[in-house]
This record gives sequence, C-alpha cells and structure tokens, in this order.
Amino acid sequence: MSVSLVVIRLELADQSDSPRGFHYCAVSEMSEDEMRETALVSARATLAGKTELERAAVLHQHLGSRVMSDVVIESFQPSAGVEDGREDLKSTDDGDGEAKDQTDESRTPDSPSKQLPDQISFFSGNPSVEIVHGIMHLYKTNKMTSLTEDVRRSAMLCILTVPTTMTSHDLMKFLAPFNDVMEHMKIIRDSTPNQYMVLVKFRSQADADSFYTACNGRQFNSIEDAVCQLVYVERAEVIKSEEGASLPVMDLTELPKCTVCLERMDESVNGVLTTLCNHSFHSQCLQRWEDAT
Repeated sequence: MSVSLVVIRLELADQSDSPRGFHYCAVSEMSEDEMRETALVSARATLAGKTELERAAVLHQHLGSRVMSDVVIESFQPSAGVEDGREDLKSTDDGDGEAKDQTDESRTPDSPSKQLPDQISFFSGNPSVEIVHGIMHLYKTNKMTSLTEDVRRSAMLCILTVPTTMTSHDLMKFLAPFNDVMEHMKIIRDSTPNQYMVLVKFRSQADADSFYTACNGRQFNSIEDAVCQLVYVERAEVIKSEEGASLPVMDLTELPKCTVCLERMDESVNGVLTTLCNHSFHSQCLQRWEDAT
C-alpha cells in the first residue's frame, strides 16, 4: 500500500511573528535555511523580473478569495521526569537561598521610593498558546510513498479534521498509550468551523508507524462517528505572504476544502465533483443536497 505525504504551509501576514518550533522536515539533514530555500524556489522563479505592481497582481491572483484569519497554535510536551524536576528545583532553591543571604547581609536601609524598580517584567495568558495571523495550506506530494518498513517516510503525523467536541483533554487521553514516544504535539485551530488539526512529532519513524497502524481510521470514541484520519508530514514550514506563500509549489498539489462539509478533499481517497463555476464538492456531500421533488 502507498500513501501521499503532505506538506503543511503556514502563510503568515507580513506583520505577524513566526510561531516557535513549527518548522519540520522529514529529511533531517536539511537545515531550516535549506528548507526555506527549497520551499521558495518556484515562488522566486515566478516573481523574478517583475515590478512591485506586477508582483502584487500575481500574489493577489493566486490568493483568490481566501482571507487571512487568526490561527491558534497550542503546544504540548510530555512531562519531564519527577526526579529531574526535584533536582532542578532543589538546585534552584539553594541558589536562591545563597543569593538571599548575601542580599540580606549587604542590604542597607533606604527610602521606600528608591526600593521600587522602574520596570516590572510580566506575562499574561497561556505561554503554550500562540496566536498568529495567516492562512493554513495543505499540500500532498504527487509521488506516492510505500508503507513498507524499509522506506523512509516521516516521524511526524498530522491528524486531520478533529471535531471540536473533542477537547484537548480528550485528545490527550486518546494519545495516552503513545505518550512515552511523543516529542511534542501542536493543536492548530484556524477559521474552519467545528474542526481542528493536530501535528504529532514522534521520537522516530518506527514510533510514528506504530501510531499510524493502531489509530488510522479508528473512532475517537464509541459515541461519535468521527474517525482519526492520519497522514505523514513531509515538512511543515512558515512563509510570509509577500514571499509568495500562496503561489503553486513544484511537485505538490494543494488540497481544496469541500464547500459543504469544509473538510479537505483528496480525489485519490474521495470522489470529488467540480462544477462549471469551479466549486468542488465531495460526491457524497452533494448527494445529500439533491432535490428529490
């Protein structure tokens, strides 16, 4: 059996900051700069030699009616060992104690106004949640990849179309049997209603294969019909919109969304119908709206 690997591209607004730890490439020998150069080859060729006005027209043409929105990225990592945490905590406490003793010895009475700092550092919100502004693109590779053990695929998997009825806690319970072999997990929510996607990075491809075999096509729970749809991730990248993030990518095909159910469509898996006005639907979704009168 063979599958298509996917490429996840986050097109960022020019003023938005890049999320931490989002970049990934299944080819571990490639650096982040090399990944960026590879991703921008076709875009730079398309925009080469054009004026600013022509560049803007090309970018607007390929962006189409898609509108940028807030993308919420929530990161989770397996908890560190309790013993290590205690040792770190102990060493931190000892250091603080010594510093406190030295401070107490050298402290001299002073006026209250001089003891107040000019600036106080603080943070608000959840530090594991990042909000960026942009568009999520999902591509599939045109080349099929075998699922046999001796073929290199990826140590990262993407769970597509997770229903929003599944909370982060529910998802963690679903992934609990593989917690020991997970490096990190990112929950990505964009403007698509009622669903989100999840990136799961495992320690090795063998661990990712085990999760794929055990969970692909499996129901999240016994009550709902939603199933776990897994795909191997060839790379995950972040590119600014002005650099041509919406332009076509060589050897990749962008997967559109069904206008009815809003899920990603892959003609190799689902029947896809495209109308004269260039709108695409799942065949089974369109059948539900058939006028029988």
